[in-house]
Amino acid sequence: MVYHHHHYGLNSIYTQAKRGGQSPLFAITFGFMAGLKSFLYGVAPILRVSPAALYERQRALVNIGVLETTTGRGPGSGVPFTAENVAAILISLLAADSLSKVDKCVADLCGAPPVVLVPARIYRHNWVKGGKPTFRSDVGRLLAGQRPIWNSDHNFKLDSFFEIRVTRPWRGQLVNSAGVPFDYFPSGDVDEAMVGLSISITAAIERGMLSELITFTKGALSQIEAGEND
Repeated sequence: MVYHHHHYGLNSIYTQAKRGGQSPLFAITFGFMAGLKSFLYGVAPILRVSPAALYERQRALVNIGVLETTTGRGPGSGVPFTAENVAAILISLLAADSLSKVDKCVADLCGAPPVVLVPARIYRHNWVKGGKPTFRSDVGRLLAGQRPIWNSDHNFKLDSFFEIRVTRPWRGQLVNSAGVPFDYFPSGDVDEAMVGLSISITAAIERGMLSELITFTKGALSQIEAGEND
């Protein structure tokens, strides 16, 4: 089902963001409130999901400890808008068909470390040095228009990442233009074996939608940064 959303003129915000323009309402919505809930109203048409459904995802992720809220009332309270928090929402959409399935498995997948075929000692050193990247943090960096930290191939261009995938049970992937996946397993060899021995289900955000998500997220982040610098 394609969801058409006109609340607060956010479709026009999205259109201007795609064209590289800056809408005053876009700045008001994100630059001053800087809340994830406000962002979800704008991104809902891209995901073809209602804002209410996305907000329920947010609440479910708060309940299992994946998202943290700031205390108080009014602007600045609630779950802050960050690329990593958006990434958690997307991962939950791919990993769970319904709210009842947003559980510890989704939390573990968000925190899944990347898989790189190097000796364990080198892996641990590079992983810690890189800030202990996870599936969630690397998806967040991709949405923010940055290179995923763990990607050690310096010839890899940002636009070479065409797909975000989640396989149940449990594997996250960032996929390049050649179809080569970068894997993230919550429990390492255990989950890798489970995927290989199970009838698996894979959900993906593919090239067209991913491009729109990156454009929209970068636009929102730039408005917040501009507001903070004023």
